[in-house]
Amino acid sequence: HKDKVKAEAYLTRGFEAQSDFFLRIHSYDMAATQAFLVDFRATRFGMNAEVTENLVGMTQALNYITKDKSPNLNAGLIGATYSDATPRYAFVIPVKKNADWWNLTDEQRL
Repeated sequence: HKDKVKAEAYLTRGFEAQSDFFLRIHSYDMAATQAFLVDFRATRFGMNAEVTENLVGMTQALNYITKDKSPNLNAGLIGATYSDATPRYAFVIPVKKNADWWNLTDEQRL
């Protein structure tokens, strides 16, 4: 799977989450992700893990921050670097957009 899937493991024990760890899987191919997870569940570790939640997300090209629409913000994103020590935590913040948001103009959305 190493050619198609990147897996990151995070410990969550001690947080208020209902889990001890979570796996974050990166892949451009959902079938490769599924194959990895099937094989993971067949391992001794995977067989003894209880799945409490399963979230799947897809990314796409930027819609609102483009060279044409937001040149300064786009330049900042492209030029941004991270040179500090490796972070200790990962935070996943789900964002839901309602009908009011979709009815805003591009300028209002930024």
